[in-house]
Amino acid sequence: MAARLQNGSKPFLFPDGARFGADNVLLHASARRHRVEEFAGPLSIKTVLRGSVSWLVDGQELVVDPASFLVLGAGEKYSMNIDSERRVETACAFFRDGFVEEAAQDATGQVEDSLEDPQRRAPALPFLSRLHCDAEGVMTGAVEMMAERSAATLFPSGFEEEFLLLSNRLLLLYEQIRNRVARVPAVKASTREELFRRLEKGREFLHGQSGGAVSLEEVARIACLSRYHFHRAFVQVFEQTPHGYLAHLRLSRAHAQLRSGQTVTETWLASGFDSPSAFSRAFRKAYGVTPSAVRRS
Repeated sequence: MAARLQNGSKPFLFPDGARFGADNVLLHASARRHRVEEFAGPLSIKTVLRGSVSWLVDGQELVVDPASFLVLGAGEKYSMNIDSERRVETACAFFRDGFVEEAAQDATGQVEDSLEDPQRRAPALPFLSRLHCDAEGVMTGAVEMMAERSAATLFPSGFEEEFLLLSNRLLLLYEQIRNRVARVPAVKASTREELFRRLEKGREFLHGQSGGAVSLEEVARIACLSRYHFHRAFVQVFEQTPHGYLAHLRLSRAHAQLRSGQTVTETWLASGFDSPSAFSRAFRKAYGVTPSAVRRS
C-alpha cells in the first residue's frame, strides 16, 4: 500500500500493531493531502466524516461523503487521491478475512452446523461491495463512534464485539440488496444479476454527479442500457425514479454539510439546485425545516 499524508497529519490505526486481513482494524485519518495507489485490502467499509473522497475502483470513480459509504470486497484494488483546501476526515473499518462471511453463515444456519463443523468455509456475499446511500447516517455514525471510542481506548476488550455489531449492519444491508435483486425484471438468474450490476453502475454514477446537471441518457449510457430499460428497471429495483434518487441524494448531502458547519450559500452552490429558493423549498419539504435552521442547531 503506497500512502502519503501531508500537513503533519498521522492516521490513527487501532489496535496498534494490527495487520490488515489478519485482524479487525480501524483507520481514522484527517488530512488535506493523502494518496493511496492500487491497494488490495480485506473487506472494508469506507466512510467520510468531513468533506468528500473519490475512490477509484475498477476504472470507476466512486464519490463518498457523510451521506454515503463504500463497501469494498477482499482483494478488490482501489486508489484514492485527496488534494483539498480543507481538511478531509475519513474513518474506515477493515474486517478480518472471513469475519463478515462467517457471521452471515452463522446467522442463516443452524447451531448444529456450527457444532459439527466450526471451521467450515463461509461463502462469499455477492453485490455487497458497492457504494451505498446513508441519508440517516446510520453506518457512518456507527463507524465514527467506533473511531472516537478507539482513539480514547474506551473499548479495547469489546473491540471484537463492536466489529460483530458492525457486521450485523452489513448483513441487514445485504438482505436489502438481495430483495432489490429479486425485483429485477428478468426471468433467468444470470440475466437478473447482470442487469442489477448495470443498474448499480448507473446509480453509483449519480453519486459523482449530484452537484451538476445530468441527463437520463447519460446515466443509461454508463449502465450500458437504453433510456427506457434503464428507467423502467431502476424504478422497479430501487422503488423511485433516477431523478428522485438524485434529488434525495443531493438533499442528504446538503443536510450533512450544514450539520458540519458549512454555510447555506456554500451548500446551495454545491447542491445542484438552480436557485437558493428552489433549494430551500426542496430542503424544507424533505426535512420540515429550513437550511439555516439546521446550521444554527
